[in-house]
Amino acid sequence: ELSRRAHEAPNLASPFRVCAGNFDSVQLDVPWARLSSRPVIFRAKGLYVHTEPHDFLNEDQTHANRWGTKVKSKKDKRPKNVDGERQQSIARAEESRKRASAVRMAWDGDEEEDGNDKTTDSDSSTFTSRLVRRIIENLQVEVDDVHIAVRGCGCAAGLVLGSLSLSTTDSSGNRTFVDRKTNVKNPASSFLYKELRISGLGIYLQHDRVTQNTTKGSTMQNAEFVLEPLSFQARLRQSDLDRCVDFPKYLIHSKLSSLSIQLTRDQLELGQRLAAVVKPNSEIRPLFPEYRPTVP
Repeated sequence: ELSRRAHEAPNLASPFRVCAGNFDSVQLDVPWARLSSRPVIFRAKGLYVHTEPHDFLNEDQTHANRWGTKVKSKKDKRPKNVDGERQQSIARAEESRKRASAVRMAWDGDEEEDGNDKTTDSDSSTFTSRLVRRIIENLQVEVDDVHIAVRGCGCAAGLVLGSLSLSTTDSSGNRTFVDRKTNVKNPASSFLYKELRISGLGIYLQHDRVTQNTTKGSTMQNAEFVLEPLSFQARLRQSDLDRCVDFPKYLIHSKLSSLSIQLTRDQLELGQRLAAVVKPNSEIRPLFPEYRPTVP
């Protein structure tokens, strides 16, 4: 997907290319018969992605020669397929806009009947919108063992994550299933509690001396961390009332037991070497070459 988008708009391409990766397991538990009383749980484990710096702009010689500084003569003409590419881009943008509009309508629960104005009362929202709201508010996310690595120019940098969990809780911090109504007058009944727990989050930067098969967390024991693996906990209390006078609309409590950031001179030089490769090209080119006018 990154390569496809890079060829469509090389000047906006990501400076990285995905070389390899694996996913141990992905699981989505959907209680179809009890969506209104049980949460949907998303579980993912063992994600490893290996990327490397890559210049899509220089790789795409068609765009580079067409709009870059390498053009030698004004007689160079635009290929015939540019108009087709332009129409396809417009069609994709229109399709994305329609999908986004449909999602917003389903979320808001607004319907037009016989030319009547859209209602703003939450009680008149559709059953589908109420069900979607209930599912999102009770969605649980559990992610374990994530490793995203960037390797190139003799450098190896990356991010590791031991575990991440996001869940809905009660006021005491215990996991629960909530069924809220948006038109309540009692402030306490409008509160939504969320808890985020992160463990083993770290960033490393070192010489590329690790083989490509080292994908598990055990291989990172001797890694040179810039950000030592840390644990983080945060709780969010949100209110849906339109006017929150006596209490905040969003209240966050967080806990970070320890934070350690270390950067050696060797790591600084490696980071500068890697940044020099992924920095944007200094040559001036059109921002959207596929939409450039066909005539001066």
